[in-house]
Amino acid sequence: MPSDRKPRAASYRVYGMTQSYFTRKLTGYLDYKAIPYLMRRFAGANRAAREAGWPGAMPVVKTPDGGFMWDTTAMIHHLESRFPEPRVFPADPVLRFIDYVLEDALDEWFYRPAVGSRWFYEENHRVGGWELARDATHELEVPCDQAYAVVKAHVTATCEPFGVTAANIDSWIGEILRPWLRLTGAHLASHPYFFGARPSLSDFAFFGGNAAHFINDPLCRRWVDADARAIITHTHRIMEPEDQGFGEWMAAGGVPETMIAILAELGRFYLPWVSRAVVDGNAELVFASGQRIEIAATPFLAEARATLLARYAKYRSDALDAVLERAGIRSYFADYVNYAGMLPSYDKPPRPALNRPFGPPWETERRADARKAGNGD
Repeated sequence: MPSDRKPRAASYRVYGMTQSYFTRKLTGYLDYKAIPYLMRRFAGANRAAREAGWPGAMPVVKTPDGGFMWDTTAMIHHLESRFPEPRVFPADPVLRFIDYVLEDALDEWFYRPAVGSRWFYEENHRVGGWELARDATHELEVPCDQAYAVVKAHVTATCEPFGVTAANIDSWIGEILRPWLRLTGAHLASHPYFFGARPSLSDFAFFGGNAAHFINDPLCRRWVDADARAIITHTHRIMEPEDQGFGEWMAAGGVPETMIAILAELGRFYLPWVSRAVVDGNAELVFASGQRIEIAATPFLAEARATLLARYAKYRSDALDAVLERAGIRSYFADYVNYAGMLPSYDKPPRPALNRPFGPPWETERRADARKAGNGD
């Protein structure tokens, strides 16, 4: 029978999960920009995306002309060239570089306690993990309990390589995550968004982790309720942008002390670790609790760091160096400019080959079945 549904205008199709850190980063951006898209539940089993070269990191996006693209940072840059208003990159070069610094840390550092807090605290994975598994059954044709077990086994197996374990998760939360929440919450109590009265790239990166994890999973939500209620307000603003009014960026050169405190916090753990790790291949993370763990830098992280250093070289000025010096983090950029890479081009839909933190759940299930049959790969 012919369908009585009217065809929609051409739109993007986002394959991801509402409980996914990077999926929510992208959909927050798309909602703010009012770019038409359809959300599709996705556990990684899209043959067309894999044949296009998609390396496995969620989300993957089908463009209106039928092609695919991936990597949230690169996709946002590409979409900005097609949908320039409202702008999400501050015009002031100092604010713009700080925006990149925050987004880099949110993408490369804070997803670690997000994943760890979900899967190493039972209360969280009984909610967030179950929600993830439930949506995965859209592709995994198995009972939800089985999907839950597959996803749990798959994701927890990936945690130790990026530094988070059941033994050290309390240190990640107490020494890294909750201090970050308090400082960002203090800043957002006085500013609707990181750089004034309109959201920027780092606001969407922040939103992704919060919407998918930190205000979704029950134990995390109680931490945010206790430490930083302004983060919940920020999340809701980006979640429903049609109800908001937007203003201007903060004044150039007017970086407030609350933002300096956020940057200084990145100088406690992340910037010392990443600066060493991408040069030496790995570096040790040492907690005040006495726990320590050696964490290797992935090729994708090394490339992201090289790009950030290239941005520093582009935007460097006395004014920027003065802000970084106030925060005590200038050396993590000025002393490493020789490691800067090339700035990427975003003219075409991006398809970076290195964008793969770990494989999708269906791949874990296939390998487990193969091992049971004596055909392990």
